[in-house]
Amino acid sequence: MIKGIGTDLLEKRRIEKSISKFGNKFVKKVLTEKEHQEYQTKKTSEKKVSFLSNNFACKEAVAKALGTGFSEGITLKNIEVLRERGGNPYLQLLGKAKKKAEECGFKNFTLSISDTKDHSLALVIGEGE
Repeated sequence: MIKGIGTDLLEKRRIEKSISKFGNKFVKKVLTEKEHQEYQTKKTSEKKVSFLSNNFACKEAVAKALGTGFSEGITLKNIEVLRERGGNPYLQLLGKAKKKAEECGFKNFTLSISDTKDHSLALVIGEGE
């Protein structure tokens, strides 16, 4: 049964400006350690912006699917977006996001991320009992 759906559309230019203005401080605020390791493997600034924008949009969509947004102690770093070897994204919830998902009966999240040169789009479907 679908318990929650979230979507987010993000202009990559916004992420690019934040990286330019705040540098690695911004990146570390958004990404978990595992995500940051994957971010570091990106060779060009364009690929880094895409990765960060895609993950940011996905985290926003997850917060919407949970029904909380970024409130109740849920932060960007409580939501980890990783990729399987073939590139398929999957979700790891941490801390208060994990607790909220468990309390609300979420058992599985399906993620889809698409992007263009200028935008990142994420769709998250949360399923449970």
